[in-house]
Amino acid sequence: MAEIESITAELAALSSADLARVREYIAFLRWQAGRQAAEAEQPGQAAQIWRYNLLEHFAGADVGASRDAAGMEVKIAEAVVGGERRPALWQHPPVVGEARVEFHVPVPAGLAAPGARLRFSIGIRDGARTPEDHLVAFRVRVDGWQIWSRAAWPTTWQPFEVSLPFQAGNVLRLTFATDALGSHPFAWAVWGEPELIGVCATP
Repeated sequence: MAEIESITAELAALSSADLARVREYIAFLRWQAGRQAAEAEQPGQAAQIWRYNLLEHFAGADVGASRDAAGMEVKIAEAVVGGERRPALWQHPPVVGEARVEFHVPVPAGLAAPGARLRFSIGIRDGARTPEDHLVAFRVRVDGWQIWSRAAWPTTWQPFEVSLPFQAGNVLRLTFATDALGSHPFAWAVWGEPELIGVCATP
């Protein structure tokens, strides 16, 4: 108990950016434990890591707007957030409504439980003037169902890892959406290095 209290005290002294890194590492440890459990359930089989880089498959994605696309900018390019440069999906939303990018991901039949996880970071590109009390909505959907969302104005990269519904052997419809929530100028939203990751068991 004393060790837990000591760790809690150390966490309380960390900055929000450092706490985000701690959360990312905890998510990695959980994923690693899931992979080890999957390997233990399949004796005599080798397991391999499955990764799907969404930026590399952007050309095959469906890009659109929920209403009028006026003012929307969606592309793949490097983005600088908090002085740190990363490959990213740029998704500046339209003046009204959402910008949407839908990927169609073939998920391997050998994907082991608990399934795929989505890793990404969100940010607002450097140079944006921050409107007072303004946020951008970042949303993730699977097959039309919203599974994750944040309303934020992140001036440093904020990492996340999200467990997706089990989709082994199916085509996953994965949608990224952003919404300026009524204040379009400088809503320079980006998704940093989005990828899917899981464990596949092979004979």
